[in-house]
Amino acid sequence: MKSYRAQDTAFSFFDAGIMISIGSLFYAGFIWLGLLLVIGIAILRTGNIKEVLISIFGLATPLFILYGFYYVAGKDMNYLLDAATYNLFTKDADFSFTGLNIAVFIISGIIILISVMQLLSAINSKKIRSRKTFVLLFWTLFIIVAVYFIFKSVSVEIFWLAAIPPTYFLSHYFVFSRSKLLPDIMLTVLFILSVVVQISSLIQQR
Repeated sequence: MKSYRAQDTAFSFFDAGIMISIGSLFYAGFIWLGLLLVIGIAILRTGNIKEVLISIFGLATPLFILYGFYYVAGKDMNYLLDAATYNLFTKDADFSFTGLNIAVFIISGIIILISVMQLLSAINSKKIRSRKTFVLLFWTLFIIVAVYFIFKSVSVEIFWLAAIPPTYFLSHYFVFSRSKLLPDIMLTVLFILSVVVQISSLIQQR
């Protein structure tokens, strides 16, 4: 977003690519958010092919360094490639949801949907930068949800990333809602749900 209406900012996308790629070294599924670089360029910039290539180069740099180190050190390259393939495409990260999890997701989803509807009704009145920011957040959420349903190797841990865009949507709703009582109720419900889930998790561990 810092690159919006700024000249010679291709290296901002390079830096973003590096950060996404480094994140993927700890959690392989993070690499799919590299799509946000291309989408961000399309939304914020004029679609300069140089910026796209620099973004891809940023994504590739940490991986190139890692694989180069393995090669120079005489490590088993096939093992590294197999591990990457397994974590991205082969691993079966099946997770069973409890009734409580499902109930919390439904209630939270309804609250988030209310905030999204309020945002969509007001988005055209926002400044261009704010509007593009929210559009990019919508794309972030869409990519994460799509990756979760498409790749069986991606499980509930991706929800940590999926929670980021709704946080902005909810914050917008709480700040700009005409009603003051309903946002307070919604925030209280979300807090109570968080506490209930944590307590339930502790009880199950015992």
